[in-house]
Amino acid sequence: MCVTSSMRVFLPVLLAVLSVEQAHSLMCFSCTDQKSNWYCLKPTVCADTDNYCVTLSAAAGIGNINLGYTLNKGCSPVCPGPSINLGVAAVGTKCCESFLCNFSTAGHGLRASAPLLGLGLLLSLLTLLRLGP
Repeated sequence: MCVTSSMRVFLPVLLAVLSVEQAHSLMCFSCTDQKSNWYCLKPTVCADTDNYCVTLSAAAGIGNINLGYTLNKGCSPVCPGPSINLGVAAVGTKCCESFLCNFSTAGHGLRASAPLLGLGLLLSLLTLLRLGP
């Protein structure tokens, strides 16, 4: 009976200690200014104040012409703003809250399409003609 009552006390205490440790040990992949996700697979233990694993990707390009791409991953206390696509440049943001959850890239190198750029140019020209002298 003594062993059984000891286990009844020990097991809940052990579970409580393990759950407290897990609550403050978020791990995320981290990297800075990389061109490929292969170089962003370094696990990092986050600070107690960090609640998110964040992936930020920035890309510029026109159609199939790539003008640049960078990938950043790490821990953060807040989730940055939403993804933005400006036509020829884009920033992808992805946040998650579990163990090594930021494995993939955010946006996979967003690029503007030729039809989207053409439409933007056409609308700009129409606006200029309408506001003309």
